[in-house]
Amino acid sequence: MVHRVMEKDVCIAGGGPAGLILGMLLAKAGVDVVVLESHDNFDREYRGEVLQPRFLQLLEQVNLRSYIESFPSSKVRKGALYYKDKRLGEFSFDNISEEIPYALWMPQPILLQALYDKAKSLPSFELLFHAAVKELRYEGERVTGVVAQIPEGTLEVRARVTVGADGRFSAVSRLGGFEMEYEHLAGDLIWFTIPKPDDWGDELRLKITDGYGYIILPKYPNCLQVGVAVPLGEWKAIREHGIEPFRQELLAAHPAFREFAEALTDFKPFVLLQVKDFYVKQWAKDGCLLIGDAAHCASPVGAVGVSLSVTTAVIAADVIYDALQDGDVSADRLGRVQALRDSEIRSVHKMQARAARMFFTSTPFIRTFAPVVISLVTRTKLLAAVQRRVLSLSGKVPIHERFTFQD
Repeated sequence: MVHRVMEKDVCIAGGGPAGLILGMLLAKAGVDVVVLESHDNFDREYRGEVLQPRFLQLLEQVNLRSYIESFPSSKVRKGALYYKDKRLGEFSFDNISEEIPYALWMPQPILLQALYDKAKSLPSFELLFHAAVKELRYEGERVTGVVAQIPEGTLEVRARVTVGADGRFSAVSRLGGFEMEYEHLAGDLIWFTIPKPDDWGDELRLKITDGYGYIILPKYPNCLQVGVAVPLGEWKAIREHGIEPFRQELLAAHPAFREFAEALTDFKPFVLLQVKDFYVKQWAKDGCLLIGDAAHCASPVGAVGVSLSVTTAVIAADVIYDALQDGDVSADRLGRVQALRDSEIRSVHKMQARAARMFFTSTPFIRTFAPVVISLVTRTKLLAAVQRRVLSLSGKVPIHERFTFQD
């Protein structure tokens, strides 16, 4: 067994969007950084493929929007809300962001590969696949790096700052003893993919039936990604009753599901994603910082998780760079990231929780009342105001020019 040792300014656990963007921005500024990704490639299913206007606004600020949009993707420009077969209302991304009047649907493997291709051209950036963090290194109370398992043995990374960008099941958070402030479980989204009908266009749809709520998203290049909103604890009972009752539910829910539902013989085509949000009480310890889903996991409601995580990563790049320059990587200094992000994250979580209670409920009264509320909200300016607050940036994020790429 081989034991490798490397020394870096920053070690980032997690090669998702937040980890890669943080690593790329720091490397752009000359910081020596390594990203450790536990998987052996970027291939993911049902992981944050909707990039909201706020994500694209951030890329615009560092001059990477045109680069990212040059890769295969599709644009979602509008949405509609249904109760059974009745169209209750609609919204347009024109009312969310005049600058970028669409969301981008980009398969996450394409996004991650694009970010990596840009980052690996920087001499101080390194990414290692199949490197799973198993221990944190310490000097006294200060985190000084990690020990990771790699195919040929172990890798010890000695780093001035260690960042956990390794998602909702963060190894860095667990190993570092970070405490949760709150956690909310709303239910499960049961995902499946079907061919997109020719007349569907670029519209996303939210639909409530007598059975469940449905999220129906155009998926690049020519599919629909469907999420069935199952109340907490019901998926186990659904599986115990066998495929037939659930198959009948899908047949009744939408004509586009018919061919898929008729062919069902078991539950293998479905992928479960737990709908939960949580907030870590303190994101920073001496020498260590959590970002993205490791620090503030957002539920899938609103498809805003990637955008929130990347905003935190961009702000973290500035804080970490200054901390390294000043030689102060204390919890107080790294904790500035949380101070800058706390208000927005909590606000979004609250709005997601309210929407989830309506969409994931099994209470007959709420399910009957929900269409009335939705119909009223879509006829006012309230919906557009909430969407602008969640899906777009209210102003530019302070980003130093050292992090901006040139054409």
